[in-house]
Amino acid sequence: MAGKMMDEEFGVDADGIGAVVEAPSQHAPWPAAPHELRRLRIRKRESQEKFWSRFGVTQSSGSRFETGVLIPPPVAILLRLYVNGALNDDDLHG
Repeated sequence: MAGKMMDEEFGVDADGIGAVVEAPSQHAPWPAAPHELRRLRIRKRESQEKFWSRFGVTQSSGSRFETGVLIPPPVAILLRLYVNGALNDDDLHG
């Protein structure tokens, strides 16, 4: 369909709810929708402090990421690798 973008990695319409958001050029794209990041953390039964510290992020910044604030590229890259299974908890606690 013309004008309709599809994110192949996550298999969602970029125009739909929960789509991966393309950030401005100074930021990397989200590894997942903000509510999905929160859902992942809750599924792991972890506090914001514990979950986000593995990515070198404070609890306060992690909270903002979960509500839609753009994630800086280095953190977005780590999150994408983590969500896709290329990195695990042991890899990130080096």
